[in-house]
Amino acid sequence: MESDDAIEMIPTMGWTALPYGCVGIARNRPIQNDQQVWSWLILVPWAANDSKPWIDGVEIIDKPLHSVHQQREMIQEKMRAMLDARYGESFGQQSVEQFLRELGNDS
Repeated sequence: MESDDAIEMIPTMGWTALPYGCVGIARNRPIQNDQQVWSWLILVPWAANDSKPWIDGVEIIDKPLHSVHQQREMIQEKMRAMLDARYGESFGQQSVEQFLRELGNDS
């Protein structure tokens, strides 16, 4: 299997593209008393040299008022917010620096 084929298979396994070159997956499971437990995993492939190139978490939704699809969207928004909080400022600064370099090269 070539790497292009593997990349194309990611969405079919339930993985979702996330900001900053990351992918994530969220799964739910009903538990007692009308509760849903959601677990998620975000892979940060460019942080392979870090001690933990992933972010994971769990949330229990008590007596959910929303559909499973809406709950999944809420969890994915939470995942994006985590990435923004962790990497947003540094990526934003890198983008500004790159823009200024490109602007300087055009003169």
